[in-house]
Amino acid sequence: MLSVTIKKFLIPSCKSCRSLSFTKCFYSQELENEYSDAQKQKILQIVNDGDLNILSRYDVAKTRLKKLTEWVNKYGKLSKISDLETIEGFTEKTVKKFYNSIIDGATKNLSHKIKGRILHPTLSEIVKQNCRLVLSVYVTVNSVCWTLIDRDKYAVAEWKYRGIEYPDSKRFPITDILGIAWQITNNLPNADIYVMKSEATSLRASGSDPNNPKVIAFNIQKAQMIAIIVALINAKHNNISHCSTKEDEESVSKLNQRVYFLRSSLPYRLYGTLVGNERVSTDQTVEMLLDEAKEIHSDNSHVHVPEYLISMYRSQKELQKDMLGHCLLLAITFMDLCIYTNEERIRKLTRLGD
Repeated sequence: MLSVTIKKFLIPSCKSCRSLSFTKCFYSQELENEYSDAQKQKILQIVNDGDLNILSRYDVAKTRLKKLTEWVNKYGKLSKISDLETIEGFTEKTVKKFYNSIIDGATKNLSHKIKGRILHPTLSEIVKQNCRLVLSVYVTVNSVCWTLIDRDKYAVAEWKYRGIEYPDSKRFPITDILGIAWQITNNLPNADIYVMKSEATSLRASGSDPNNPKVIAFNIQKAQMIAIIVALINAKHNNISHCSTKEDEESVSKLNQRVYFLRSSLPYRLYGTLVGNERVSTDQTVEMLLDEAKEIHSDNSHVHVPEYLISMYRSQKELQKDMLGHCLLLAITFMDLCIYTNEERIRKLTRLGD
């Protein structure tokens, strides 16, 4: 039988803030059927017995936790998991997110302690658990770098730099940009997840001359290059081709997103390569990381970089080393925060205010 829960709301009835209550019936059987008996018991135990400090470790806003505490103090403990939907501020979506984080474990949701959105689009738990290879792609006006990470070993499997030569310092037409992006994408190793840094929405130059037309023009070319690479990667993994049937059309109507954008400030803040608003060279930071990267750490606390890739990095010129360094930092920041949810790294960022 479909269960019905009565939900009480308070709404203002006049300017003097007098309130009236009304009831709304909604159906919660779907939520009750979502979890096993053991999972429901675990959820109720944590929600009923946990204090604010414990509950704040899970995927739930502090304002909702305050409402939950007030409700429990007034009406008593929850008797079934669907009771949470009766509390102001909790919707079906927020309740499921909260409960799923309890089932998965608090440590898996430490990244929510970092203020603001760190990744776009959101990385689902299924994609996270199923991924084995992660590729970071770092694009600048003059180069593209990539770093391939083996998730099981937390080891760098590939680390490359590709320069982009401009003819007589002139801008490329869009067809040439497409050609370069096509070559780059074909050279990228296959991965389950591709990571790029989130780019600024403005194409204006930084510094004292924000409207410098030359810089704006190169920023436009960079944005075009990134957009085409993202489109080609997704097209490659979505098997987009001619649709001969209605079923074919439906199968490609929903994009299976493979490219994720990490907040650009996170690697800089985490590894100290940002002073004020100015980015500094990664050389010293990467060298310190490489000293710890020669061994495989079974607890995935540090990335492993093979000796031949370390030698390749150290043989590069300063500019190439800097670009390779940024690409490596982008990759391991994503792995630490989004895949392994490294507590030490996350707490460092929360202390820094990110």
